[in-house]
Amino acid sequence: MKSQIKPLRIWLVIDSKNIGGIESHILQLAKGLTLLQHDVDIIFLHRYHKQHPLIHLLNHAHINYQFLSGSVRSLLQFTLKNPPNVIHSHGYKAAIYCRLIRLCLLFSSLKIRFINTFHAGEIPTGKVKLYDAIDRWSAYVNHANLVVSDDIKQRIPFKTEIINNFINTEQLTVSHGQQIAFVGRLSDEKAPDRFVDLARCLPQFNFHIYGNGPLEAVLRQQAPSNLLFHGQQQSMDNIWQHIGLLVICSRYEGLPMVALEAMGRGIPVIATPVGNIHHLIQSNINGWITEPHQLVAAIIHWSQLSQSHRKKIQLMAQNMIEQHYSSRVVLPRLLTIYHH
Repeated sequence: MKSQIKPLRIWLVIDSKNIGGIESHILQLAKGLTLLQHDVDIIFLHRYHKQHPLIHLLNHAHINYQFLSGSVRSLLQFTLKNPPNVIHSHGYKAAIYCRLIRLCLLFSSLKIRFINTFHAGEIPTGKVKLYDAIDRWSAYVNHANLVVSDDIKQRIPFKTEIINNFINTEQLTVSHGQQIAFVGRLSDEKAPDRFVDLARCLPQFNFHIYGNGPLEAVLRQQAPSNLLFHGQQQSMDNIWQHIGLLVICSRYEGLPMVALEAMGRGIPVIATPVGNIHHLIQSNINGWITEPHQLVAAIIHWSQLSQSHRKKIQLMAQNMIEQHYSSRVVLPRLLTIYHH
């Protein structure tokens, strides 16, 4: 494999307070690159007051990380002191900072390849809308720009490459759980309010929410008695075994990591038709894609499947991840971009 020819020193740069899809992606990326003998560091632009929940997972995986002071200057000084081969940014702020660093280094002798991945599927509002515009229109500064869905690609005014999100499938165990679950941030784009409505419409089932976010207080007030809130989890590794069905009822998505994590463990997904979900899920074969008003019917349909039918869907879900969304498949292509 090409990755064995020339080990690289790689930085994965983020500005983050919590764990979500981007952080899950970075963890998988760092683990995969480390297994291929590359030198990987997670660079946090700023250390916030609360310890980042990703730290526990990075320590457990023996992934190196570094906190900076939050300024462009601190990133520039750290780069000059410890220049890597590749700087791969994730998220608005990290992307903009890294492009400024590249501009500062244009006439230096350092040979650093600047890569950025666009993850956000939602259309931003408020101050984030400005960050998003700067992020998209300054993308030309990078050596390469990656996106995780067709919708995101259409919003970037420069050349991009679609590259699938991925997970390491080597040590995953099949779930035999029965919970109907929502896993993710409790914010408008993820539409957890739709999940609350599902619980209200289907009192014969128990529903479970894993995650927190700005809508949590309102959702708890509205929740029926058959809906349990489990809060933010340090790790989902020991939770997936209890889940039998994942519901992704989002208004906007790129390519959600939770769908890969679930399907890799044989957990079928019912999802709304957002982002690149349609590339991942084949309705009635390895899961279901349905409009929001049909989610209730889809859950009832799942509950009435025979054990043999469920087993078949489990296997098809695992096969999709293994063949198209595993680190074994995706990382060689990403490393070609790093080495280019």
